[in-house]
Amino acid sequence: MKETGKKSHIRAAVKDIRKDDRLRAEVLLYFSFAVNLSYAVLQGVTGVADRSLWAGTLAFYYITLSVIRAYLLLGHKKADIVKKWKKYRNSAFIMLVLNFALLGIHCITLYMGHIIAYPGYMIYAMAIYTFYAAIMAIRNVVLYRKYNDPVILANKALALAAASISVYSLQSAMISEFGDGDSEQFRVIMSSCVGAGVFVLISAVSVFMIVKGTKALRRG
Repeated sequence: MKETGKKSHIRAAVKDIRKDDRLRAEVLLYFSFAVNLSYAVLQGVTGVADRSLWAGTLAFYYITLSVIRAYLLLGHKKADIVKKWKKYRNSAFIMLVLNFALLGIHCITLYMGHIIAYPGYMIYAMAIYTFYAAIMAIRNVVLYRKYNDPVILANKALALAAASISVYSLQSAMISEFGDGDSEQFRVIMSSCVGAGVFVLISAVSVFMIVKGTKALRRG
């Protein structure tokens, strides 16, 4: 009887999540937090094992994204709208600072002759995470475009940033792994173009969030 009761509670919870878009968005926020943190740990282990500056930097980046998500989740149900908009704007500031830090590391790895290389298993893990991050970013934009909840909006921006950085890292790693000996110039051109696009995109999103958050806070 107890087991049946537990199953009925689980089914009821799943039914509620399916019906309530806002609740589903919150559940996905928790799930994204767990995925990002796991991926950050994997990058960190790879960075230490291979003494890779880029992998270590990515580990720090994704750990920070996980911390931002934890910051958004902490007490968000009880928080008033002003506190939520403050969290939204603070998240944008952190994203912008991280973006400039990644730009610096990008320049070091690209123009100082360092190659972004990973062991084979890690490239497959990166590919899986990249597809997941891209799908989640697109899904969030489409499904939750009508919501004006600062926590949901901030999570959409974080998902977009995670997906963009992952795409850049994956293309660089794949060129290094599968390119032939004459692909150095191609690697530099592709990494420069994709890296610049990602930097501009995340910077634009961060600035937009800062402006929007500031206006919302002024309105009270």
